[in-house]
This record gives sequence, structure tokens and C-alpha cells, in this order.
Amino acid sequence: MKTRFFSLLIVVLSAFSSVHASSNVGNPEFNAAFSEANKLMEENFWDQASNEWRKVLAMDAENINVNYKLGYCLLQTETNKVEALKYLEKATSKKLNSGYDPFDPNEKAAPVEALFYLAIAQHLNMKFNDSSESLELMKSQINKNHKLAAQIDRALQINEFAKLLVASPKKYTITNAGATINGVFADFGPVLSFDESSIFFTSRRLRPDSTNAKIKDFITDKYRDDIYVSFKGRDGKWAVPELLNLNSDDHDATISVSPDGNTLFIYKDSLGDGQVMYSTLLGETWNAPVKLSSNINSKYWETHCTISANGNELYFVSDRPNGIGQRDIYRCDRNSNGSWGLAQNLGSVINTIYEEDAPFLSADGKYLYFASKGHSTMGGFDLFVSERLPDGTWGAPENMGYPLNTVDDDIFFQPMADGKRAFYSSRRDGGLGDLDIYEVLMPVKKGEQLASLKGVFKPAKGNSLPKEGLKVVIVNTKSNEKQESLAKNDNGEFLAVLQPCSTYSIDYLNGIEKLKYESLTVPCDGEKHDYTREIQLIAKKDDIVFNKEDPIQTKIDADKTYAEYSHYFLYGKSDFSGEETKFKEFIVNCQKVIDQKAFVTITIEGSASNVPTAGSKTNEMLSNERSVNAQKGLTKALLKNGYIENVDFKFEKPINVVQGKKFENDALQNKSEYEKYQYIKVKVQ
Repeated sequence: MKTRFFSLLIVVLSAFSSVHASSNVGNPEFNAAFSEANKLMEENFWDQASNEWRKVLAMDAENINVNYKLGYCLLQTETNKVEALKYLEKATSKKLNSGYDPFDPNEKAAPVEALFYLAIAQHLNMKFNDSSESLELMKSQINKNHKLAAQIDRALQINEFAKLLVASPKKYTITNAGATINGVFADFGPVLSFDESSIFFTSRRLRPDSTNAKIKDFITDKYRDDIYVSFKGRDGKWAVPELLNLNSDDHDATISVSPDGNTLFIYKDSLGDGQVMYSTLLGETWNAPVKLSSNINSKYWETHCTISANGNELYFVSDRPNGIGQRDIYRCDRNSNGSWGLAQNLGSVINTIYEEDAPFLSADGKYLYFASKGHSTMGGFDLFVSERLPDGTWGAPENMGYPLNTVDDDIFFQPMADGKRAFYSSRRDGGLGDLDIYEVLMPVKKGEQLASLKGVFKPAKGNSLPKEGLKVVIVNTKSNEKQESLAKNDNGEFLAVLQPCSTYSIDYLNGIEKLKYESLTVPCDGEKHDYTREIQLIAKKDDIVFNKEDPIQTKIDADKTYAEYSHYFLYGKSDFSGEETKFKEFIVNCQKVIDQKAFVTITIEGSASNVPTAGSKTNEMLSNERSVNAQKGLTKALLKNGYIENVDFKFEKPINVVQGKKFENDALQNKSEYEKYQYIKVKVQ
């Protein structure tokens, strides 16, 4: 998933290699294979280079240099690292050459650096004492300015910490997700919806229709990353995974999913330009992935993002300049208009001079899980957890321990809502293939049990669901945090996550029309609470509709809990006069509703048709201008009459739309059809 595609064609070294090969007086076949293997190394084609060095070694099994070259290449591969040990042991069994020439096919010795790579291979085989001995031996043979000097000291620290973790294993129960999910290819990056009804993951398998048979990564020669989904049946078992329609011929990988399972965050990579994107579910189809904002994506490398259960915090990974290390974790908070704010580095408590990756939040937002090559790791990336402090910052990370962490990379760990379980991917003994997906039962529960609000909007008899606009708006009455859950447009289902010990104000909306309101308190008893709701849409009988004889209308219901105003415009117009008779009538109605309810919410919908307009650059801008002008006029009138914004009334985020039939140069012929969408509507409730 997170592979950068380098094409490091080192021209000088290649030329140097060719000179030596051509001047060699030995076996021409050996020399040619030696030169080819060296070139593959230079281009970072580690799997292909390993295969080529095996051919060279078959010609001269005792060649110390070829054993070294093969061992070094195997260490760089994803799946054959452990195998490197026997070749590096052979390479270091003879005297090392301080004048080592890597391009000479007549070179029979290995360089002093072979001791370092032997130590890495020993570490990967959990021979920690042997690894430290090899490191100390190399340290004694180089000076402090050697390019590997600092890495030797770090490797010695890692060995000591690995010994401590292995000596005190934690009581994890790690279970393979099974053959329905996992196969012989790499399966990784599992992310699940809050209710665990669906699991999305990345796989390098051959597609069911074989359309990727000839689409392979040019470095690894493996199938490129694709995204799959599996749904949990009533029997609790995972169904056969389905290939998502959003996959391309490049690398597409899962990185996280929204709690309701309707928004999927993905990583796309073609030539090392990794970007974080998202796709939303429309019926049974995922729309084309869209880049997250420029506060998140940059010209640098972004590898991961995750969003909090309430949708208000986003964490992502980037190697942009002025960070603390090579890749750092950043945070963005959602602005009141729904956009993401400026990125903030999480600081040196979380980020190190090394690499961090794959942050995930616990469902209650109190724990941050992430991977790091820094801190106290036992090798490669280890998984860490940090607890949120009372001031909102993150505490010192804790290594999650062995056997969850291993001597190789452990990166992707998504906790479940119960705080007891998680899903992650790993290469483990007894696996079904390359990387496999596992379910983890943690030794200690972390986080509170959250509640869910799950339900469905039902259309009125004889009607169908609207294509958009059905949503649930939830406000925590204590913290004033707001979250929205959009209903699926094909079946009206919705899902939201609720914190315990909290009271919520909940509005069920169809566009700007409030269908239902409730106050809901989630208790503090630590139990799992799932609230289900069915919201019935009512057939619209008396809503204000377009009437060219009466384009400005107003009304108030009998109980004085609801008032509405509409203003239909001529083409391109957005002017709004507070002196209109009907508007003055509407203000009186507003005052009656405010006096009755003490506090009201005002929603404004601005609409434009698809007819081009000369007055504004775009129809989108025109609909926005209409909303802005209406809000200004209404605010001014209410303030004049002694009503104060955010004390007596507040405005919801305006709804601005461009709608109606597609424009086909028929403005005059179909004027009556287009006029229906030239309006502002204001609702007070």
C-alpha cells in the first residue's frame, strides 16, 4: 500500500559496472549475470535482483561477495527477509575487505558493512544477542564518521528492547480472519464500520474477472493494490469479498472508513505521488475518489488519514518539510462551515526523528493508536498507543508489546468500538499467504463502550425517498459538539455514534424541513446501548410552491412553532428587500414563533436553475448570493425588533443548490420549468 516508486538509475555506477564487467577475464556468462544483478540493485528491484543473484550463486556457490549481495537484497524484500541470514552468515565467515569493490565480478570478499546487515538478519530471526555481537564487532572496525555509525547505536537499543518485550509477552489472542477474507496473496489494511457489518481491505490478489492479470507493479512484479469489501451475514460469518467499483489500474488501498460505512478514505499511488482521497457510497456504487483539501494533501507524500467518530477531527500522515521526522502525524479540526482547518503537527511526544504512520482513534476518542519506527520499538514499525490527557493533548506513547508487535513491520491497527478488540494485518507463522488479516482480543480494555443511533427514513405511501437531503443532526448539549449523519440515498438508513454519560439534542431533517426532534440521554452504566429509530416522511400537501401569480409567500402554523417564507426570482436576480410587505409579515410570524419557543433555528435554502446567468460567474455563486442576502435581511430585521442572534435565534449552515432540468438553450421555451428553481426559502422552527 504505502510503497514509494523510485527509479534511481545511477548512471555513473552503471557505467562503472560496465567497465569492470567488460575488463573481466573470467567466465563471460558469470560476468554478464553479475552485471545484470548489480543493475537491478541500483534500480531498487529487490525481488528481481534476488532472483538474479540466485542464478549467479548457482555458478559459484562459495563466492563470498555473491552471498553478501544476495543476502543484502533479500533484506530489502517484503517477504523473504528471514532467508537472508544464511547468506550473510556465509558472507561474514571470511576476512572482510576494507577496499571492497561492489562492481568487480572478480571481487571474492564482502565489505565490513556485511556485519551490519548480518546483525539485521539475526534480529529478524530473533537472535538478539548474536545481533548485538555482530554490531559491536562492526563498531570496532569503523570510525565514528562511518555512514552506519548512528544506525549501529540505534540497532543496539532495539535489540535490548526486543529482548525485554519477548521476555514479558502480553496476553493477546490473535486469530486469523479466515480463508474467506485471506488468500495466498497479500491481504491487509482492514477497516470496519462502527457496527462491524462490513470490512474493507486491500488485496494484491488476481481479480475475479482477471482484468488485472497484466497490470503488475513494475518493481515487485506483483498485482497492484485493489480494494475489496465483505459483508457480515446474519450467521456472523463474512461473505465472499467483492471488488469495489472505484479501483483503478494504479495502487488503490484502504486507509479508514467513516463509522456509518458510507465514506471510504483511500490511498492512491501511481508514481510515488501518494495522495489521500475519499469516496462516498451512492446507492450500491462508490463515486469517483476526490482529494481531501490542500490542508491535508500537498505536493509531498501523504500516506494515511483517519476521522473521529463524531467527524470533527482528522489525523493524517505526511513527509512535508519542517516536521520532526521523516513522516509525521498531523491533525486537522473541522471548521463550522464543514471544511478542514490548518494542519497541526502532533509534536515530539508522538512524532520522532524516524517515521510514524497509520494513526487510528478509539471510538470514544480517548486513545490514539499508531505505528512508529521511533520510540522504544523492537524492530521496524511497532504499534503504539497514547491516551488523551485532560487538556486535549496526547500522552507519552506505550509500546503495545509482544506478540502483537514483532521484529518486522507492524503498522495497521484499527480498534473496535467495544475497546476490547481490533483488526490488523501481519505476517505470522501459520498464515494463509503473504500478509493476512487478523482479529485481536486485547489483554486490557481501552476506552468506553459507545452507543449507536441507527435507523431509517421511510417514504410516505406512494412516494419515493428524496435523492438527497435526509440527515440526522446531533448536538451534545454539554460540549455543544455537533455531528451529522447522512442517510443512504437508496434505502434511507443512517448510523451515528454517541458517547456515554451524555445528553443529545437530535433533529431528523429532510433538507431544511424538520421531521422530528428528540432529546436522548445515554447512561453511564458501561453497557452497550443501541437505539433504533424509524422516521416517517410525510407527504407534502401544503408546502409553499412556486406560483408565478404570487412569487412571494409566507405562512405560520396554528401552534406558532413553525414559520416559512419563500421568494421566487427572475433570472439572475438575488436582491432581497426588507421592505416587502410579505417579508414584514414573515418577521411578525418569526417573532410569534420565537416568543412561543424561546429559541429557534433558522434554515435558509438558496436555489438557482441551470440557466446561465450574466449577473454572477456561476449558478452556484448565484444561489449562495441569494442565501447570504436573505440572512442579512432577516438578521437586520430581527435585531431591529430586539431579538439577539445565538440568544433568541441561530442560523443553520445555508443550503445552496443548483437544480432542475439540464439547460439545453431553451430558456424561453421552458421558462416555466426553470422558474421553479429560482428562489430562496426560509424556515423558522
